[in-house]
Amino acid sequence: MQLHRSARSRFAALLAFTLLTVGWLQPAHTQEFRIAAVVNDDVISMSDVDERMKLVLASTNLQNDPRAIQQVRAQVLRTLIDEKLELQEAKKETVSVGIADVAEALGNIETQNKMPKGGIDTFMKQHGINRQTMVDQITAQIAWAKTVRRRFAHSVIVSDEEINEELKEQQANSGKPRSRVAEIYLSVDNPSQDTEIRETAQHLVDEIRKGAPFPAVARQFSQSSTANVGGDIGYVQPGQLDPEADRLIEKLQPGQMIGPVRLTGGYYIYLLIDRRGPQDPNAAIQVNLTQVVFTIPEGGDRAAIIAKAKAATQDARSCGELSKIGRDVSPELSGPIGDVKVSDLPVEVRPAILAAKIATPTDPIAVRNGIGVFMVCSRQGGDVEEQRDMVADNITRGRLENLARGYLRDLRQVAFIDLRV
Repeated sequence: MQLHRSARSRFAALLAFTLLTVGWLQPAHTQEFRIAAVVNDDVISMSDVDERMKLVLASTNLQNDPRAIQQVRAQVLRTLIDEKLELQEAKKETVSVGIADVAEALGNIETQNKMPKGGIDTFMKQHGINRQTMVDQITAQIAWAKTVRRRFAHSVIVSDEEINEELKEQQANSGKPRSRVAEIYLSVDNPSQDTEIRETAQHLVDEIRKGAPFPAVARQFSQSSTANVGGDIGYVQPGQLDPEADRLIEKLQPGQMIGPVRLTGGYYIYLLIDRRGPQDPNAAIQVNLTQVVFTIPEGGDRAAIIAKAKAATQDARSCGELSKIGRDVSPELSGPIGDVKVSDLPVEVRPAILAAKIATPTDPIAVRNGIGVFMVCSRQGGDVEEQRDMVADNITRGRLENLARGYLRDLRQVAFIDLRV
């Protein structure tokens, strides 16, 4: 973490000095306010760190040995600094977090941990933790999520082509097992931090192996957006995560964990929660198809035929129009196919049919008799639009996650951060 001063930090420095002076002049039994860090115009007190430490230790069951406490405390302070930066940026963007937002988040935590309503308050009282400590943590998480969406959502545009490519990739992987994966992510913004962050990540791995609940550790330490749900990414297919992560997760059995793994941006810890066999999401989808086949003469130029097929069909706007083109091109091979299950189509054709919009010609596809162009006249079973929306949402979330990490990294680099411990 870079530490530097800016002109606008003078007020914070003066405030910090004043607070320290006031504390020094007070009697010993009232001298409790000590500063852990100054973040731009805000102060993080040692009391803030102590309260968050109590919450972390109580919710994760981390071992209370001196070395562990030192590592955890350093990570907790980094988290508190990030939260200050996030809240400061939220204020600049006029983002607010209401009581209802916090109450909903607390209710979600109770549900995820199978607690009765009000269970969090009971838990906090039992462990002598100030309720505001958790409220502050949740407020920062919500404020940051809202800020990122406000700042970047309008600029994240997912094209039809990208959705089609993702659907094709999902179809290509439909015969492979799906893995339900949870993650813990610790960012490394400066090479000088690498060793310290790796040791912290390794300590978390060690504590989880000793019995600390993975979801609770993820909620307190992970710097990914999945921290809010205990690190649970959900079911993924090969290709949806980093290739190295895919390779390592493939070797795991349910309940096993791998990490820390150094990937782009920092260290990851992965837990394989469950693995399911291949699922054909298209088994219930039936389409009514029309096709045109452009034959390739012996010794003919394949690329030229593909270009000809594209030019001849790209303006067709109905299955009737495509059938007419087919009658002119190759009437014996072209025309209506009728109703067919997508799962019964040739493997090389399925991705294009699944990605195709109704009454829109596909790109040319290599088929047995030459180059084919297809059109979906109607579709039954399987909510394709919902599937496309889900794909678009997943792509959007991934991009927002990357933008959020860069956004926070930039805030750290320009901030005045003065560590006192």
